[in-house]
Amino acid sequence: MDGDTRGLGSRVGMGLGRPTRRLVVLGGAAAALAVLVDHGLRVDVPTPPPPVPTRRRAPDELVLLAAVAGLDQVVQAEGEVLSEHQDALVRQLRTLGQEQLRALRGRLTNAGVPTAVIDAAVRRARTTPTTPAAPAGSASGQVHTPQALARLLRDSVGPNAWAPLTTATAGTRQLLAAAYGQRLAGALLLGCEVPAPRASPLRADLVARTAALVYAFQVVSAQSTGAQRRAAESSLSALSDLESSLSGSTSVSPAGWALPYPVTTPRAARRLATDTLSAAVDAAAALTRSDATATSLEDVVGWSAHLQALAVGWDLPLTAFPGASS
Repeated sequence: MDGDTRGLGSRVGMGLGRPTRRLVVLGGAAAALAVLVDHGLRVDVPTPPPPVPTRRRAPDELVLLAAVAGLDQVVQAEGEVLSEHQDALVRQLRTLGQEQLRALRGRLTNAGVPTAVIDAAVRRARTTPTTPAAPAGSASGQVHTPQALARLLRDSVGPNAWAPLTTATAGTRQLLAAAYGQRLAGALLLGCEVPAPRASPLRADLVARTAALVYAFQVVSAQSTGAQRRAAESSLSALSDLESSLSGSTSVSPAGWALPYPVTTPRAARRLATDTLSAAVDAAAALTRSDATATSLEDVVGWSAHLQALAVGWDLPLTAFPGASS
């Protein structure tokens, strides 16, 4: 009997001891969990994902976005004019503008700028045109004639367009300066005056280059006949006026420039006209160097625009980025 009682007691004690130990273990785990929760560890939710890294702006992103937004308005205006006036020059200008848009948008996307960012900049400019290349008040909806378009082309490349280019990389600066020159040339060809800006540090260089062109066209005129002679005399007059507007009261002494080859026939004279004008337009892009000031860029681009417009009369068509190599 006693043996049975001891055995029962032992079995009861063993049965009661296991739940007690489990309670102790569970209590300890709960206490440890409470400490961890108190220190900020949450075990009831998944770990949040790491923050998405902020996209870094591409080189020249802001100046290119502004240029694309302004150019979009110009192309829109050209399309509206074409819907009412089937003008061959306006059609050509629109084609060049579309080519510029593709190139500049491609420059942005190649640098990693999302298309959505570009489109957003264009939409903002369409509602509030405040970009350097499209000042307020130049909304395309106000342009219905070639004459109005000419004024838009001129005014869209205003004084605020140049300072951003001084901080841009060489390729972007050259591309945008060339595109702006083409736009101003379009304004000239549509009959809008583009006066010479205030003198810049490059003005003496531009005067010398223009004087050389004046001399070349004196030779072209002397060696031409008929319609070519009349065209040469008209170009000579335009170049002389450009030289005067650039030099102001400063007189330019004849320098006895050497011709690149003998010019004794009308055919050679025509070659001299096209070669010298083409070389001058190409040289303008090289003058948009890294140390160019805003006034220098404006000076060079305006000078180039006059030469581009003049060159059209010698069967040298406008191009999207005249002289640019990037």
